[in-house]
Amino acid sequence: MRKRTAKIEVRFTKITIEASELSQGKAIRKLTLMMLKTIIKLFIMQIAYATEEETEPRSCFSEEEIECLELQMKQLEGKTEKLKNPYKSSDLKRYIWVIARLGGWKGYLSERKPDITTFWIGLQKFFSIIQGWILFRDVPHGNHDKLLFF
Repeated sequence: MRKRTAKIEVRFTKITIEASELSQGKAIRKLTLMMLKTIIKLFIMQIAYATEEETEPRSCFSEEEIECLELQMKQLEGKTEKLKNPYKSSDLKRYIWVIARLGGWKGYLSERKPDITTFWIGLQKFFSIIQGWILFRDVPHGNHDKLLFF
């Protein structure tokens, strides 16, 4: 059976479906859809961050993701006003700011704006964070001290 391959390029970061070594057409289609979801999210973030008007946060993130991003923001904000997130909770830019900080952006509005590569790195880190947050949140209360950390 021949392997089906496809390549999708997002600026500097290449996402290759052929590296997955999947041989079933159905599995390749599922992987492609999952990748497209992330790529669309990246483009929504890039467009929303570049525009002046407010964008609804739920156009890019679920309620659960927004809740996690709000908690993450507390750790990423600095002590000075320049390093505080300047956006309202009704604007998608507030949560894009968090993703950009996770991606390595310094957070100063006076410096260069985060690019799609920064968003990509930040999203990868955020996906790991939210998986851990969901697992921890779903542990019954009172049992957190019984979790084993290696």
